[in-house]
Amino acid sequence: TVTGVQTCALPIFEGTPVKLVAHAGSTGKLFGSVTAADVAVAVRNAGGPALDKRALVLTSPIKSVGDYKVQVKLHDSVTASIVVNVVAG
Repeated sequence: TVTGVQTCALPIFEGTPVKLVAHAGSTGKLFGSVTAADVAVAVRNAGGPALDKRALVLTSPIKSVGDYKVQVKLHDSVTASIVVNVVAG
């Protein structure tokens, strides 16, 4: 669950892309896909709050490098969005 501290910390992240390194081929296509759990770990590693993977809403599977907008459900009626920058590594 998301706490009040997380609610305060997430708006700081809304303007800052979160870098996520994934294995990709030379064309930029990932080997597998990025999951909500991967995004939660990347946010935490970037100094953000610990998020439950169920609070993250991926509109479609992330299967290539690039920037993706991910919705975070802070509460039933409150959402924030963060940008995840998937890079090959």
